[in-house]
Amino acid sequence: MPGLAAIASKPVKHLLRHSGQPSIPSLPAGRAVPTLSPRPLSAAVRWWQELSALIKFRLTLLVLLTTLIGYCIGSDHPIDGLRALHAVLGTALVAAAAAILNEVIERRQDAQMTRTQNRPIAAGRVDGLHATAAAVASAMAGIAYLIFFANMLAGLVAAATLFTYVCLYTPMKLISPWNTWVGAVSGALPPVIGYASAKNAVDGTALFLFSLLFFWQMPHFFAIAWLYRNDYEKAGFRMLVVVDVTGRKLTSQTVFFTLILFLVSLWPMVAGTAAIPYTLGAIALGALFIGAAVRFHNEPNRASARGLFFASIAYLPLLLGLLVAFWK
Repeated sequence: MPGLAAIASKPVKHLLRHSGQPSIPSLPAGRAVPTLSPRPLSAAVRWWQELSALIKFRLTLLVLLTTLIGYCIGSDHPIDGLRALHAVLGTALVAAAAAILNEVIERRQDAQMTRTQNRPIAAGRVDGLHATAAAVASAMAGIAYLIFFANMLAGLVAAATLFTYVCLYTPMKLISPWNTWVGAVSGALPPVIGYASAKNAVDGTALFLFSLLFFWQMPHFFAIAWLYRNDYEKAGFRMLVVVDVTGRKLTSQTVFFTLILFLVSLWPMVAGTAAIPYTLGAIALGALFIGAAVRFHNEPNRASARGLFFASIAYLPLLLGLLVAFWK
């Protein structure tokens, strides 16, 4: 409001003087203004910050969320909470290993990118050899944990996820823009791990979950790539956003994949496996996501890319929440 804006623009001492309150006393001339020095971070906080950066905590958290969703969809009711926890813990060990090995392999590229140059391995705070040993141990433990506490199929899917991410996607980023497709495969497998843990099978529903995550990742990654295209180019990554100078291929594919995602999200309606509220929510969320993709296509800039990114971040958890809530 204009009145509040006018008040906010006046000095504090002036306001206090005219409000009947005592004015702020001035310090004697030459006396330094006391400052509060920030408290040093505790060793535990620093350790957690380094660990979370090393295992890409937010990405790993998304992996675990989709694993749990897959387990919930595949399990009988009531859900066995302990078995679900086993599936999540085993997947967490494998996901952490994949993130660490990715950072070991890309440490030179990470050091050249503003977004990643402060990662523990790229910055030299964590030794690459020690990190590799820890990652291999974590991967072996995670796969064994899933085989023992879930089933052999879940362990095999987890191993395939690790192999695809570390041995195919990571080196392919320096070779071909098709790397995003391969990376999307590894990113779409965690819900299948969860589903296999509960069902001990990979069927049409598991394929639906895989497709949902696969097609969601494409516009999500394209938005990130656009925002950090200079970083990717500087590091030598052959991302589509780097090789497609005009950006038309990338923005066109963004619209294409959001349309495919919309159709895939309606599969439960066709199969009769989800109640009507899910379908209505999927249509509404899909329309908003497509709208963000179309805006990005029509006006490819940082603002529209950022809008697409946030639309993707909102879309996935809301859709998965509807899926679990109204799954039959």
